[in-house]
Amino acid sequence: MRHAIWRPSKRSNEMLILYGVPVSTFTTKVRIALHAKGVDFFEQPPPGGYRSDTWRAIIPTGTIPAIDHDGFMLAESEAIIEYVDEALTGPPLLPGDAQTRARARMLARVHDLAVEPAIRALFPLIRDPAKRDALPALDNALQDRLAQLERLRGADAAWMAGPDFSTADCGFAVSLPLARRLLEALGRPLAMPASLEGWLERSTHHAAVAAGLAPWRPATEAWLAQAMGAQS
Repeated sequence: MRHAIWRPSKRSNEMLILYGVPVSTFTTKVRIALHAKGVDFFEQPPPGGYRSDTWRAIIPTGTIPAIDHDGFMLAESEAIIEYVDEALTGPPLLPGDAQTRARARMLARVHDLAVEPAIRALFPLIRDPAKRDALPALDNALQDRLAQLERLRGADAAWMAGPDFSTADCGFAVSLPLARRLLEALGRPLAMPASLEGWLERSTHHAAVAAGLAPWRPATEAWLAQAMGAQS
């Protein structure tokens, strides 16, 4: 009889399917993590489409991303990344001692629960010019989140959680470029704390980030063109 354990044995890196779409922030977060781990994977859209009944029959919440690893289905980006790190061989996505790993987990949740929602709040302004009076307030809210992030991570850290690239970097590596691009489209520059600017510059030269963002960039530009073009 097989028993579930917290840290599974390392499994084959084969047969991993990433379900998502290129424009998705959280799909891209996982894509970056998979590249950082050195995992071979195949990416495809969810069967039937995002939130379809067909997809909900597989993932009841209807959300993306999700993975299928040799028949094991898993949703939620941070759960996926921690599973990949524990189950598959490759460089650790939670490196360092217990405190460093805990900091990485904390910052990954700060991304998902605080910073990313402040960026996502800009989406309606892209689609609807009538809502752009809210831009100053939303920009200020984002600045507050970024200031909090800088204080949480420590200005001297090379990466988000310390000296090594980790799960804490994967989400910010897509969401901060997204914030910059959205505000640029709205005619407003993104002002980031200096340490975050330095981190963002380093991240653009990280091989896993470059590979993870490669499908995201054109998909995001196409979405922006469609969303803003619909206004004319």
